Amino acid sequence: MTITFACATSHAPGITAWAEAAPAAQKERIYDGFKRLQQELDASRTDSLIVLTSEHWANFFLDHIGAFCVGRAEHYMGPVEPWLKIDKAVIKGAPDLATEIVETAYDNGVEPSFAYELEFDHGTMLPLHFLSPRMDRPLVPIFFNTLAVPQPSAIRSLEFGRLIGEVARRSKRRIGLIATGGLSHDPGERNHGVIDSDFDHRFMDAMATMNCEALGRYQRTEFAAAGAGAFELLSWISLAGALRHGKGEVVAYEAVKPWATGVGLMSFTPGLAA
Repeated sequence: MTITFACATSHAPGITAWAEAAPAAQKERIYDGFKRLQQELDASRTDSLIVLTSEHWANFFLDHIGAFCVGRAEHYMGPVEPWLKIDKAVIKGAPDLATEIVETAYDNGVEPSFAYELEFDHGTMLPLHFLSPRMDRPLVPIFFNTLAVPQPSAIRSLEFGRLIGEVARRSKRRIGLIATGGLSHDPGERNHGVIDSDFDHRFMDAMATMNCEALGRYQRTEFAAAGAGAFELLSWISLAGALRHGKGEVVAYEAVKPWATGVGLMSFTPGLAA
């Protein structure tokens, strides 16, 4: 099979938790964007998902931090936040697919950690809530360390994505890829609420043209300057590595001050992602 669906989305908790705080027109454009991506996912007949994501001290703490972690569980539960306004759900895992990703990575010089027990916070549950609301597609979550220094490099994330894409393309499943996180935001830090739209548009332009060379050159200092939350864009870069070529489209972008985030949604043409 091929990669049947691919998208990238922000996951600011305010999108659901304090949705009405945003200007109505901005909220409507973002919600419409999520609706379009859901329709594209449903039309693609995708039966399994690989979610390139991050978490916020829900599973990992300073006693153990790895660059990447592949979920190998039979089931996952989320969200951990009771205030997110998303109902708790149990989501089926795809441990056989996860095992193939881990083994392929190890055989090619990338050694992600892996876990048989993981919980999902808003970083994973918010995009699933909009894109796959029935929570009926088995998935493999792959977590990127975006919280503790040093975060993985862009070029390493790109290479890991290439290996993920190889696994997806040779699978018998119809696999959708979802990258989630970003764009510019600095949650709980001294620049909380500052949104760098210029950074956001430059990054999305590189994603739209699948400019892997430019994406691989991003430095940790550039992400840090756009806010601590911008490190979550490593998952988007990994998606570009998985797709390798093709084109993306910006479905929606809004600098939403009440959500303190540059919120972006992108769609990638499945035919070109094969």
